[in-house]
Amino acid sequence: MNAHVDTHKIVKRLLNAGFSDNQAETVADVMREASETQNAQLATKTDLAETKVDLIKWLVATGIAQVALILTIMKLFAH
Repeated sequence: MNAHVDTHKIVKRLLNAGFSDNQAETVADVMREASETQNAQLATKTDLAETKVDLIKWLVATGIAQVALILTIMKLFAH
């Protein structure tokens, strides 16, 4: 997801609110940078797919370990 920040619109609104050119440009730049930083941290579909595969691997391995543990306990108490 790549959200676009309309810095021109932000600058116009700030200028109309009484900000100086420099102040309005600085605020718009800070908002754009914050948005880019936030967008860079979002998970992609590929990230989610890899996570899903890893989760399935762990669940299968845990299930096998649980079955092995239960069978071992049953074997110990069967005698």
